Amino acid sequence: MRLLCKALVKFIVGLILVGVLLFLPAGRLGYSNGWLLMGLLFIPMLLLGVVMLLKAPTLLEKRLNAKEREGAQKGVVAMSGVLFIAGFVVAGLIFALVGRKFPCGL
Repeated sequence: MRLLCKALVKFIVGLILVGVLLFLPAGRLGYSNGWLLMGLLFIPMLLLGVVMLLKAPTLLEKRLNAKEREGAQKGVVAMSGVLFIAGFVVAGLIFALVGRKFPCGL
C-alpha cells in the first residue's frame, strides 16, 4: 500500500509539474498539442506503473528511488533534466508567441 501511495504521489506531482511547464508559458489551457503531449507521456507511464506494481513491485520501488551515485552520471542526469524542462517551456512559448502558425523551419 505504501508503494502505491508513493508511486501515485510521484505521478501526480509529475503531471502537475509538466502541466505547469507547458501551459504557463503558453498562457492558456487551450493548447491542444500540450494536452496531446501530456497524454502521450503520462498514459503509458500510468499503464506501465500499474503493470510493474502488479508484476514486479521490487522493480517499481527501485525505479522510484533511482539516484545516481557516480559523479559523472549525476552531471548527465542533471543536464538531461534541464533539457527536459526546457523542451516543455519552449513548446509552450512557441504556442504563446506564434500560435498555430509555425514557421516552416520548426
